[in-house]
Amino acid sequence: MLDKMRIKLALYFMCLVLVLHFIGAALSITLFHISLEKNTETLLTDLLAEVRPSIQITKNHIPTLITWATNADDRELKHGATIQVFDTKGNILENYGPEGINKLANGKLSQNRISIQSRHEKINQGNHTFGYLQIQTSTEQNDTSTQHAIYAALLAAPFIGALVSIVGYMFAGIAIEPVNKTMQLLRRFVADAGHELNTPIAIIEASIETLQEVLREHKISEDLTEVISKASARMNELASDLVFLARVEDPISHYPMSSINIKEIVDEVATNFRPLAKIKNIELCLEQIPNLEIQGNAEFLKRMLSNLISNAMRFTDADGTVSINIFVDGKRLHIQVKDTGIGITSDNIEKIFDRFYRADNARNRASGGAGLGLSIVKAVVEAHKGNISVTSTIAKGSTFTVAIPL
Repeated sequence: MLDKMRIKLALYFMCLVLVLHFIGAALSITLFHISLEKNTETLLTDLLAEVRPSIQITKNHIPTLITWATNADDRELKHGATIQVFDTKGNILENYGPEGINKLANGKLSQNRISIQSRHEKINQGNHTFGYLQIQTSTEQNDTSTQHAIYAALLAAPFIGALVSIVGYMFAGIAIEPVNKTMQLLRRFVADAGHELNTPIAIIEASIETLQEVLREHKISEDLTEVISKASARMNELASDLVFLARVEDPISHYPMSSINIKEIVDEVATNFRPLAKIKNIELCLEQIPNLEIQGNAEFLKRMLSNLISNAMRFTDADGTVSINIFVDGKRLHIQVKDTGIGITSDNIEKIFDRFYRADNARNRASGGAGLGLSIVKAVVEAHKGNISVTSTIAKGSTFTVAIPL
């Protein structure tokens, strides 16, 4: 559980950093692009101021830059801009420099895969307007620089994510270490408390047996001793469950994993429950049980299967059925325990694996357990790197499916 928490914390940290990275990159690239456009706008303004005095008005009242063009042999090498002269109706008169867009406009223009930024102003002499001077420059370099910045941000994201996930995993380990120590102390406390309870419970049971013999000799009712005996048995079961649960969930407990035959385990557990099934008039069915070897802990798997069958029989009325089915799907072994009992409401399905959780009143009346049986089942399944799922229909029964990697 702590390993999953550590991985989740690292993933959350990685996602947060990546979100901040993309937000920061988007803002930075936007500001960078705006800065490039402003620089281009400044360049166009400066060129307009430089070229404007060179415009001449002919006798036909037409503006021209022929004299300027004759004396500006290196204009393309200097600024690489397109210089255009338009008449008052927006018709182009002259064009100098690289290929541009013959359209009178301010701002960005695109045509035939050519992207430019354009700026123009009126050609006035006195109170008369004779045309327009327009200067255009390609935005290809600006667009390429922006694209490279975007590619750099995208390319850096996986490396940032990997680095942050590693660092986040390390810091998450440090962060949950106090939680880990607290859980270890709690497990030890539960295990020690369970062990310590065994002694007074054993004394109580021995004393009850002695007291029952005395009561029989004097022909006195044993009703009270039976109540004490049942309470003692329940305390003994609770202590045993607590010790077992603490043992399974303790990460420093090295329980052995070996090759075991799943059919032998199912047959043994089913044999133990047949007398109870006969008493309760419940049919215990073994369906498809393959003769298969798996890696696992035999003691834990027996306890898991016993708890599932016990739980199914507890909530199944007479003439009902409890069936066990085992099959392989891909690389996972599936163990199904199905009953025709009272069922579980959808609200309770997600909570039934919590410790000491008791479902609705109908199940409480039928139940006599302490509420640790399914918690033990889940702990055993997780110890085998598997998962458990439940489907249930009220008044029709429930199906518990355990999936364990082969």
